[in-house]
Parts: sequence; structure tokens; C-alpha cells
Amino acid sequence: MKLDEDFKIKQARYDFFDGFVLAAVLSLSAIGVLMVFSITGTSIFNNHVGDRLSYMMHSATGVLLGVIAMIIMAVIPNKLFRGRLGLFIFLATLAVLVITPIWGQDVPSSPGVRRWLAIPGIITFQAVDLARIGFILSLSWMIQYLIDQRLYYSKKIWSFYLFPLGYVLLCAFLITRQPDLGSSIVMLLIGMIVFFCSGIHVKQIVFLFSIVAIIATIIAVLGVYFLDLEAYQIDRIQVWMDPFSHDNGHQSVMGFVSIALGGWTGVGLGKSTQALGFAIEPHTDLIVTILSEELGLIAVIIVMLLYFLIAFKCFFIALKARDVFSALVCIGIGSFFLTQPLVNLGGVSGIIPLSGVTLPLISYGMTSKISTYILIGIYFNMRRNILIDAEKNKVLKKEKKKENSEKEILKFVSI
Repeated sequence: MKLDEDFKIKQARYDFFDGFVLAAVLSLSAIGVLMVFSITGTSIFNNHVGDRLSYMMHSATGVLLGVIAMIIMAVIPNKLFRGRLGLFIFLATLAVLVITPIWGQDVPSSPGVRRWLAIPGIITFQAVDLARIGFILSLSWMIQYLIDQRLYYSKKIWSFYLFPLGYVLLCAFLITRQPDLGSSIVMLLIGMIVFFCSGIHVKQIVFLFSIVAIIATIIAVLGVYFLDLEAYQIDRIQVWMDPFSHDNGHQSVMGFVSIALGGWTGVGLGKSTQALGFAIEPHTDLIVTILSEELGLIAVIIVMLLYFLIAFKCFFIALKARDVFSALVCIGIGSFFLTQPLVNLGGVSGIIPLSGVTLPLISYGMTSKISTYILIGIYFNMRRNILIDAEKNKVLKKEKKKENSEKEILKFVSI
């Protein structure tokens, strides 16, 4: 059939990868590996491991494994994400978030803070990195399922659309029990962006936004007195308010010093003074401060632009989607690249309290890198499906228009 032949030709034009996004991701990864080597190649780190290349090799290994995971996620059949696997991902995400505060491993520097899960003898991973992937997929699947059942869109204030909202709030709450307030904020922001982009009525958005704003204000004003906040969480708020006079404000102050020393162009790669033991573990959450010191504010701006452009590409491709699931997954992934870098940069610059979230693809950490690459692979998968559907729709419209024209000609001839 001519239609099938045309469709196959059009379909063959699309590969699995968005060249621009892939280049941006690899560039960020290269910057990350370079900065980790620049920071950890000093004697203070060598004394811990005895090898100045160990941190860099660990980071590079994370990139390699991440690329493999990305390719796998990009090429697996798209229908697996939207079928019964969606329900499994939903249940698995909740299970991971429930299990982690109970049976998770303690963070060595913070006893009682459980953020890691381990499969003995195989792998240890940060639970929120895995849960974030499942959260984006399962939230999108849930909304699509409710739409298919004709239960989602309603002008009533109380309707089935509140189930996804409840899921967002539940996941964010469970992450706070690890406790991990920074990741909880990122998850909440991603979920709210996906939820508000799902097509609910404007009046419902205004109503829900007002409720969330009121609750957030009450928590911000009275939360310290009525909520059972961990000591380190209260400490971070106090440090944020006045790091220069607080006993534990050293980390924030050193970050400010790094940013100030770097200026616009930086002091040069490998020449950071704050990486020589003044800042605590600067290759993790505070890596952007060393990036600013060595390569300057211009480099930080370029890095942030790369994140924003990746997010823009995700949002742009979502506009072309003909199904809600693919669109919302792309929006969720784009929201991650929009919110997490901002939360990280806001914390190290003093705009908000230090959150402890990584700078995607740049901060040291294997599970963080691999999980980010998995999200990119899922984006590539959704993108290809969206473009194929759009091309197929064009071919169908063209054939339909041709058939209508032929009918008009036959009708005219018969007259």
C-alpha cells in the first residue's frame, strides 16, 4: 500500500538521538570529569586513596555506564512504558521511597540520614535517583490512564485529577522522611509542573495554586516550631540566614569565596585554592563553586545555558506530541533539567539554604550520572515516537486530502 510505503520512508529518516541534546549532555559530562580531576588530583585527596586518577576514573566510568543505559532506554519499544509496565513502575517507585527511610543505609557523615539502598555484593545506589525516573514515568502513566478512562478532565474542583496531585505530594513527603529536603523540593517542582501542564481547567489551577501557596506560607512561618525537623535541617536554615557568624557556616562561606575569587574568567584550571582542603568535599554538591573559581562566571553561565536549552528541547518536542503520556514524560524530564540546577546553584550562592542536591552530569557520583543518562534515553525514545506519530499524521492527512480530491473529480465528471 502506498501509504505504508510513504510512512516507512518517513520513519526511516529519524534516528534515535537528538544531536543537539546529545552534544550538550556529553559536553556537561566532559566538564564534570575535568572538574573532578582538577579538584581531586591534589595531595589532600591522594592521601585518602593513594591514586590521583581514582576519582576521575570513577566519574568517567559513571559516564560510560550512563551512555550504555541511555542507548538501552532509547531503543526499547516505546509501548512498554505506557502499558502494564506503568503500573509496575508506579508500585516500585512507592516501594523504594517507603523502604529507604526504614532499611536504607545511613549517610556516613550524618547518622540517621538514610538515602542509600544496597543489593549486597552487587550495587549501592541513592534511592531518590532511581525514584525520580519512576516518578516521572508513573505520574505521566497515571494521568494518561485517567484520561483514557474519561475520569480526568472535569470542571469540578474535586475530581479524579486530584489523584495525581496526591501522588506528587506523597512522593515528596516520603523523600523528606529520609530525610532529603533538597531532593523533595526538586521532586515537588517536577511533579507540579507536570500536573499543571496536564490540561486541567484554569480555575482549578488558580484554586490549587492558592491552596499550595497558603500551605507553603504557613509551613515557612510556623514549621520550625511545630514540625519535627532534623537538627541538621534547622542548622542549614540558620546557616543560610547568617553563614558568617554561624559555627557551621564554613562550607557556605568557602563557596562564596570561590565564586568571588573566580570573577568573570577564573584563576585557571587546577589553580583553585578552595579545593586544597578549605571546602569540604567540593567535588560533590559544591562543584559549581570550584568551576566558578577556576573557569569563571562565564563558564557557569554557559553550563546553566546548556541545562536550560536541554529543558527547552524537551518542552518543545512535548508540544508536538499527539498523546498525553509522551508529552508529560518530556515535560517531566525537561523540568528536572530546569529545576535541579537552579536548586543547586541557589544553594551554593546563598539564595536558598544549601540543599545537598547534585549538579546533574557534573557533580561526582555514579548513580546520579547514570540516572540522568537514563532520563535522556527516555527522552530520545519519546522524541522518536512523537516525531513518527507526527509524520504519520501528515501522511494520513495527505492521503485523505487526495482521496477527497479524487471524489470531487469523479462527482464532477458524473454530472
